[in-house]
Amino acid sequence: MELFAKPIIFFFLLILFTSWGFLACRTEDCGGQRVAYTIIVDHYGRGKFSTVQAAIDSVPVNNFRWVKIHIRRGVYIEKVHVPFNKPCIILEGEGRGITTITYNDREQTDRSATFISSPNNNSFDVLEPLVLNHGTLGSGTITQAVAAIIYGDKSAFFDCGFVGFQDTLWDALGRHYFNNCIIQGAVDFIFGTGQSYYEGCLLNVTSAGFVTAQGRNSANDPSGFVFRKCSVVGSGNGQVMLGRAYGSYSRVIFHGTYMGAVVNPQGWNSWHYIGQESKFSYAEVQCKGPGANTVGRVPWEKKLTGSQLKQFSKAYFINQDGWLDKLPI
Repeated sequence: MELFAKPIIFFFLLILFTSWGFLACRTEDCGGQRVAYTIIVDHYGRGKFSTVQAAIDSVPVNNFRWVKIHIRRGVYIEKVHVPFNKPCIILEGEGRGITTITYNDREQTDRSATFISSPNNNSFDVLEPLVLNHGTLGSGTITQAVAAIIYGDKSAFFDCGFVGFQDTLWDALGRHYFNNCIIQGAVDFIFGTGQSYYEGCLLNVTSAGFVTAQGRNSANDPSGFVFRKCSVVGSGNGQVMLGRAYGSYSRVIFHGTYMGAVVNPQGWNSWHYIGQESKFSYAEVQCKGPGANTVGRVPWEKKLTGSQLKQFSKAYFINQDGWLDKLPI
């Protein structure tokens, strides 16, 4: 994954984990919109730090004042992790293609990510892709190479880019909002058990595979992926399925989305859950484009009524408590 950014904003609700579970602390306002101080990161040594991670590490644990980390132009080859106890951080780059963070790990899925966000209540603006983190070994073998893992609840991404091949974006846990993002890959390149709303995003398919692998595992599980006014297009060879079941109650909705010819006519795959297709919630509503013809779709794709579709609106699905309206952006 490679990232290069304009402003990226993080604001976090601290979660304290104990041997008995976890205790959620009160949401802090980070002192309003005032920035307490700014840390300069410069790849060429003209700032306080030369790496993004060193700047993040310097922020005091349980900080509740806005701290801006300004990342000057350059290519930063490093893994970046914002830990659960580092609230109120703003990351700011110098523009698309000017400030770049990249890494190309090839370890197992849960250890290969270039970027990891652990806390609740965070937002990011902007991470833009340049070169994919494809995980290609010298032998030509393709491995899972995660661009980003998002663990925290109430995480928002604006104009971000996530580029990879297999398992690009691990949309792991919690409510997430992606706006005007670019997500690129081929095999399960958006996967996990997040409860997420993708709006105006470009899903770029690089070869045959699956766009999503959503892992909802019970009828009471609130997770699922909703794609609103997005585009599914292809830059490689082969066709792609919109999703395959990563859980027995897998849930993915495409609403008002452009489907390019890259979309396989069958649309969906039950994977390891053959015979349990009635439990899935896979649907396409008001989609258009050469790949949006549902005549050849699997017979168990859902047809949503107006009231059912309302449940998958942004306001209802992820924003009932209004957290998106409180973002300091």
